[in-house]
Amino acid sequence: QKDIRSELYEINDHASSLFQTNLFDNNNKKILSHLMQRGFSEEIIKAFGLGLSTNKKDEVLKLIQQKKYNSKSMLSSGLFIDTKIGYMDRFRNRIMFTIYSSTGKSVGFAGRAIDKNESAKYINSPETQIYNKSKILYGLHITKNDISTYDSVVIVEGYFDFLQLFQAGIKNVVAVSGTSLTDGHAHIIKRLTKNVLIAYDGDDAGKSAAIRAGYLLLKNGLNPSIVKIQDG
Repeated sequence: QKDIRSELYEINDHASSLFQTNLFDNNNKKILSHLMQRGFSEEIIKAFGLGLSTNKKDEVLKLIQQKKYNSKSMLSSGLFIDTKIGYMDRFRNRIMFTIYSSTGKSVGFAGRAIDKNESAKYINSPETQIYNKSKILYGLHITKNDISTYDSVVIVEGYFDFLQLFQAGIKNVVAVSGTSLTDGHAHIIKRLTKNVLIAYDGDDAGKSAAIRAGYLLLKNGLNPSIVKIQDG
């Protein structure tokens, strides 16, 4: 089991490097320009391991097969899906976000659709031996010291929301990834601060989710406030 865990970290590192290389490939300038038009600097893109999965069905698969990893590790990485014609890459034609543990190890991925007609806007890695969604907060590996220093944390729902705040200089921030806020998240936050600002979307769904998150944080002995997001 220990060997599989260490191989999973390595497999994720290889996939993350491939996605990052793809993003900075000259053939994909359009995607990089899109991210920069949204206000992200190259420095931020590299610091948080943003990348690109191409439309090839086995790009990651071929890379990992070359590295001669244990088939069990490959299966349990969550990077592949089992189809009638064999294994295929789970993430294709998506802007990729590498998800890190609080100690900075790559544990999973989220992929945002590039094609507007894609049925699922986001696809996330499934839970694995190293990726427990209820215990991972996006960006915490970089922002934990700022959260302690400011004795407060801003929680947002999306990866882009997180990156935009971070780049604007608001660095005591984390995002929930692929799940709602959980007791596990509350326990992690409580080690750093008790003061939480919930900055979810300003629409009805965002407001409802913020209220649920607020009650969960109260239950765990934290001091939550909801940031009222103005229309537009």
